[in-house]
Amino acid sequence: MDLKFGKNGKTVIYNIIKMTIKSQKHLIFSPKNWSRIATLWQRLQQSFRLMVGVPDYQTYLDHMKKHHPDLSPMDPKTFYRYCVDARYPSAANGAMKKCPC
Repeated sequence: MDLKFGKNGKTVIYNIIKMTIKSQKHLIFSPKNWSRIATLWQRLQQSFRLMVGVPDYQTYLDHMKKHHPDLSPMDPKTFYRYCVDARYPSAANGAMKKCPC
């Protein structure tokens, strides 16, 4: 079985999304489901960010509030810089660091 999606991969994904929307049109465009769709979209965005190594700042804030209420959390810019440094340590540091997320 020879599956080649290199050239047609985008077309296949597009067709799957299109057919899903067409078959679920009554559910997708119903106002009572919009909040569920918004939640699904937010979770998909979070999943894709985590797949490429971008940490979730809101999860970090929730963790700090729950487990370390006496410490003040980092601001977003410092948090992302710390996570990038932890993922890609410089030659000067030498050792891998653990990300706070």
